[in-house]
Amino acid sequence: MNDTSLPAPFADLEPYVAQWAMPDEKTRAIKRLSSDMETLKRFHAATAPRIEEIICFLNAYPNTPHDLPPEVGRLFRLAQMIMEASAPIDLQWDSPNMEDVFPYERMRFHAVSGS
Repeated sequence: MNDTSLPAPFADLEPYVAQWAMPDEKTRAIKRLSSDMETLKRFHAATAPRIEEIICFLNAYPNTPHDLPPEVGRLFRLAQMIMEASAPIDLQWDSPNMEDVFPYERMRFHAVSGS
């Protein structure tokens, strides 16, 4: 197995792992904010239709991401990025970031308890 492998039912999503399965909330936010809308739209179109299937699959595992098998952990992180990328698409924003909101540069990200 390589570091982009996913569980067999989701092998078709493996091309997205290296660039989109971010390890934490901060890197997901940075990825969204640094991507142009066309890139987000392509990622969303390719992955969002599978999100319900992904969630059903992940529900069979404990709710402790650090205890997941590596390929399932990658799927979990990819699902988090799908949801992160969905906001500007689903809400029809003009850019990956909203105007007139708290500046990203001032945000502080904290590790999840128990991780």
